[in-house]
Amino acid sequence: MQAETYFFDLANDFTGEATVSLATQPLSLTAEKVFKLNFEKGKANFPNPLNQRSFFQIQLGEDLYIAATRRIPVHSLFNGRDLGGYQTTEGRLTKWGLIYRGDAPDHLTAEDVNYLSEMAFGSVIDLRSPKEIQHNPDIPFAEKKHYNFNPHAEIAKQASETPSKHSNKDQQKVLKLEQMAKTQAGQEQLIAMQQQMVSQMHDLVLTEPAQKAYQDFLQVLLRKEVPLFFHCQGGKDRTGWGAAIILGLLNVPEEVIYQDYFLTEKYNQPRNQGRMDIYRQYTDNAFVLDYLASLQKTKAEYLDSAFTAMKNTYGTMANYAQQALKISAADIKTLQDFYLY
Repeated sequence: MQAETYFFDLANDFTGEATVSLATQPLSLTAEKVFKLNFEKGKANFPNPLNQRSFFQIQLGEDLYIAATRRIPVHSLFNGRDLGGYQTTEGRLTKWGLIYRGDAPDHLTAEDVNYLSEMAFGSVIDLRSPKEIQHNPDIPFAEKKHYNFNPHAEIAKQASETPSKHSNKDQQKVLKLEQMAKTQAGQEQLIAMQQQMVSQMHDLVLTEPAQKAYQDFLQVLLRKEVPLFFHCQGGKDRTGWGAAIILGLLNVPEEVIYQDYFLTEKYNQPRNQGRMDIYRQYTDNAFVLDYLASLQKTKAEYLDSAFTAMKNTYGTMANYAQQALKISAADIKTLQDFYLY
């Protein structure tokens, strides 16, 4: 287990001693550990003394800081992270500890399962296809409910396929791509195929199966089955649009939604590097490797495609949610009242 260490960087450059309260339950934030911490120009750090997922409060005069580490500190989830702490256009904050996004929990260690079980998840939503789930099923971590809502995203499915050092399937895929790369036409096709994810993100917004999946997704949020963990395979595209819907309906600015999306590139870097190392065992063809790498990248143009489709068709995220995902204005207010401080 990676040691969870808090690093504080307060906006007001506070220097001096402050009282820190730690809790393992985000809704009540009843203090389970209280101690003094010295700040130097707003900065301080310390190891988590509770040794499990924790949330903190710092009171500085009239200012109350509520936060946590964003990434879940387990070895086998590269991209598991909290959607708390994002500021809305009205100055409110998304609540910590209620909604988590991530990559598939299909390779958890016993230690990781214990850590996640302590977080007492109310629900897990799997956005993968049945075939993906059959190949790499989730490992349960004592969640109360488990759902599969499939947006039928074939390109996203291909992009997130997990290669294996011992899989002939991966080698056959690379050999097929190498055959394409032997001709000028094939090379041009591989270059063009790097844009497939753009059309995929467009389809995640507008196709009926995707809309039904995200409609069901929002119903779980409305039922407040929290903490909630939602994922696809790599936690990038299907999960990325799900996160954009949630944050958009909570009135988090679009630029902040992009910042959250780009965290996938940072957190998945070790995972993606490992995948490319496997592919390089089979080929050194630049066209093939560029194509395979493009499927794993977190590009602005991918999320651009989804937002453009949403805006051109529905105008706003609220309109999209009400018209395509079948929730009401009252439902949106319910989400904001429950998931915002």
